[in-house]
Amino acid sequence: MFFGKCTLLLSEKCQLTLPSNYREAMRNTVYLTQGFDRNLFLLSQQAFNTIYSHIKETSISDPLARLLSRLFLGGAAEIAIDGSGQIELPKDLCEYAGLGKEIVIVGQGEYSEIWSPALWEKQMDSLNDFDANPHRFEKFHVSLT
Repeated sequence: MFFGKCTLLLSEKCQLTLPSNYREAMRNTVYLTQGFDRNLFLLSQQAFNTIYSHIKETSISDPLARLLSRLFLGGAAEIAIDGSGQIELPKDLCEYAGLGKEIVIVGQGEYSEIWSPALWEKQMDSLNDFDANPHRFEKFHVSLT
């Protein structure tokens, strides 16, 4: 399970060294694709296949299903983790997410998100709206039972 956040450096060639817990969980391969919020999704093979299995159950005659498929699969990349724990992100995905020298990785349970620090800061501004949070999340029925 991925949780918490960390800031990492991205080389000019869009390479980064994954934290050790990511290397262990991802084994030898990660999947990277466009996220919904101008971020990137970093997924294990199992997580990628789980999402793909849901997408392939949609109808290709549905315009929204086609858009989702294009977003998730059209920009996806299978990336090998080298012996030193590094991965190289495709340049087009780095551009899509506005990534520079620093990135923020945010754990989301079964997957993680990669953000530019500036766009992550905007997310934090929204998340830190303490007056709105109880009402905006009430429909999810988050409970300990």
